[in-house]
Amino acid sequence: MGKERFKAMNQEEGRKRKEWVKNAAIVFLTIMLILTFFSNTIMNYSLPEVATQYVQSGTITAKVRGTGNVEASDPYNIVAKESRVIASVAVKQGDEVEKDEVIYYLEDAESQELTDAEAELEELKLTYMKGLFGNNVSSDIISKVASGRTDGFSALQTRVADMQNRLDTAQARVKECQDALESLTLQSTINANDATINTIPEENEKALATTELSDAQTAQANAEAAFNRDKSERIAELNSRIEEKQKQIADLETLIGSAESIANSKTIETNDNGDTVSSGGIEEIEKREKLAKEALEEKRKALNAASGNNFTTEEAYSWINSLSDWNSLGEGAQIAASEFKVAYAEYKIAYDLLSNAVGTLTGYSSNQEQLRNLNQELQELQSRLNRVNAISYSPGDSVKDAQAKLNQADKNLSDKTNANKQASVAYQNQIANAEAALKNAQAVYDLLKEEQEEMNADINAELDLTKVSKDIALKQEEIAKLKEKSMGAAITAPVAGTVTSLTYVAGETTNPEETAAVLQVEGKGFILKVSVTNEQARKVQVGDTAELQNAWYYDDAQVILSGIKPDPDNPGQNKLLEFDVTGSSIQAGQALSISVGQRSSEYEFVVPNSAVREDNNGKFILIVESKSGPLSNRYIATRVDVEVLASDDNYTAISAGLYGYEYVITTSTKPVEAGKQVRLNET
Repeated sequence: MGKERFKAMNQEEGRKRKEWVKNAAIVFLTIMLILTFFSNTIMNYSLPEVATQYVQSGTITAKVRGTGNVEASDPYNIVAKESRVIASVAVKQGDEVEKDEVIYYLEDAESQELTDAEAELEELKLTYMKGLFGNNVSSDIISKVASGRTDGFSALQTRVADMQNRLDTAQARVKECQDALESLTLQSTINANDATINTIPEENEKALATTELSDAQTAQANAEAAFNRDKSERIAELNSRIEEKQKQIADLETLIGSAESIANSKTIETNDNGDTVSSGGIEEIEKREKLAKEALEEKRKALNAASGNNFTTEEAYSWINSLSDWNSLGEGAQIAASEFKVAYAEYKIAYDLLSNAVGTLTGYSSNQEQLRNLNQELQELQSRLNRVNAISYSPGDSVKDAQAKLNQADKNLSDKTNANKQASVAYQNQIANAEAALKNAQAVYDLLKEEQEEMNADINAELDLTKVSKDIALKQEEIAKLKEKSMGAAITAPVAGTVTSLTYVAGETTNPEETAAVLQVEGKGFILKVSVTNEQARKVQVGDTAELQNAWYYDDAQVILSGIKPDPDNPGQNKLLEFDVTGSSIQAGQALSISVGQRSSEYEFVVPNSAVREDNNGKFILIVESKSGPLSNRYIATRVDVEVLASDDNYTAISAGLYGYEYVITTSTKPVEAGKQVRLNET
């Protein structure tokens, strides 16, 4: 009984345990199923959401599009030659102009070039004056340059050659004396050695002494003659220069005397008719010119009143001289004209007298300074002449010593030692004489060298001053031409055409050598330049006709691709497409939008442009592949490498290992990587 009850209790407990295990398993599986469902759902919402489209066949039209500004194909640039203020602009952009038609009117004023030229002239004059008085230039050179009597090339060449000849002669004399001294020194050494070794017979010793005496006398005579000849030539040259300075001083004293006569009211002048008149002092001449000018002004006013004109003085004088019929004037006008002509002649006489007097007085101070310089130079030349005159020839002792040697040889022929000694002394004396001759020759050469340096300095100063003087004359001619162009000027069109660009407006100042306006010459077309990528450039070829955006607005416009060139702004990356543009409605400066390229073609695989991607390995697309899961399908992004065949604004034709029904990813909410799971857009 007890055992059965215990067995029944065990059976009941086992049954309950099995029920609990079963229920626990059911609860566990239910929880796992719920967790799996929610985990998949949460994971799906964290995946990138992608939009897809079928890969399909289609048509691609590979067009290249761009925008550029129309330019003149062969523009004519009108260049401003100088800096001037624009008074007004006579045309506007787009106007057609004829040859020589005015583009800009310029204000009457001096140009910057004229101002600069005048400043350069003043600088040249300053350089000229500094050259005259600031570089120790001799008064002779100043006079020659100031008077325009400078030496020509031949005269300068003659002076240089003459000085060089004199210098060469003096140098040859120095060389001659040096050779004689070397020869005597060598011979003295030889004779001394011979006297020590050999016994010279007494007869030979006497003959040698006699010969030495004759040679010494001849050498002394030759040396003295050469010295006197050189001294005479030097004195003659200095006297010639002194005479030239004295003549220059006399000429300057005459000029200074004329100026002093004017200042002291003693001037006598000759008028235009050849009559001699007393002009008085400078104050009297100025007073006379003023009265004559006032009288002329009264006669001009009277002439204008009588003739009904408004002449200036010079216009009135020209008008009277140009009259072919004097009787055509009224009696009052004839009288007024005659009186005006007389007054004009009187004024010209007074004006010329005043100009001559002022010109003479203007150089008075300069002439006095020049006179002082000339007198100083004259004194220097005279001092130099006195020094040359004071130089006298200093003969050596060779003749005297040779005579003594001969006497000694006669007295003591047997004394060989004494004879040898006397012979040696004779040679030493000859060497001393030769050294003196060399010293004199060298002194003459040094003096000539100094003169040559002075002459070269004068020639260089003369050439420099002459060049500056010529530069001043040329600059004055340039200023005169610029002044002629400073009044009533305008910038005109050198050729007929259409105004495409105007650089300036009224009130602005032109820049020299800068383009002031641009003309499109009649009969010339236009060009259009559009920058595109190298890939786009491969889609077009020269000769393609481009289509214009808003083509209805340009009735007869035609745009043809004429060239494909590297883009200078982005070389290596872009190309520049150049189009020839024609049409009556086309103008320079217009912005045109064009499209050009291949015709439409059918392709097997076409995808949206957004589907094509690119990395370091090349271009590719991502397709969606479906894989079955325990609860639902999973979608994986898979890479497919492609080759782009053509493209337009929306679609791209590709070549790839596809069947034609794949889903290609076009856009995504997050970056998508190949092999990663994605979520499809269900809209």
